[in-house]
Amino acid sequence: MEAEPRDYEDVMDNALQLVYSHHHRLISQLYPAAFQPLTLEQLRHGPLGQDLERLSLLARGQTREPKERVLAAIESVVQLLFWPAAADDYTVPRSFWDTDLGRMMALAKYRAFDPAELVSIGNAAQQLGVTRPTIYRWMDDRTLNYVRDDMSGRTFVVRRDIDNLKRVAAEFAAQE
Repeated sequence: MEAEPRDYEDVMDNALQLVYSHHHRLISQLYPAAFQPLTLEQLRHGPLGQDLERLSLLARGQTREPKERVLAAIESVVQLLFWPAAADDYTVPRSFWDTDLGRMMALAKYRAFDPAELVSIGNAAQQLGVTRPTIYRWMDDRTLNYVRDDMSGRTFVVRRDIDNLKRVAAEFAAQE
């Protein structure tokens, strides 16, 4: 028997309020008069709120979108949450994917991929001739894109990224 799809309204509202409070803190240091109070309803209708709503519908299996749009929405959200103002790049802590928001986004991402596009961690390590810890390091530094299936708890690597790394390694070996 399949579980009822989760209502992610609280998850989305908490994310919107978190980003809004960070925005308020930054504006109060830059130019306090520029701050315009917004209601939660207004935040829900903004770009971040719309991305979160789309991701929640995807996570619940109520809609489908092209994979590129799903990945772009996820990227937009994690950049807002994890890209520090003075940094050249950002990292998403692996623990984020264990939060309610992370699980919602992971499920939306998982549903955007066809199962044939995904490879287990062990299989990826075998294909690339590296250890599992190397695969995890490459996932953390975004060398390899990955997807978590919250239902099974398993993590998969995107086959296209494995193929790209194998191609780059073959080109490098041919140059030597």
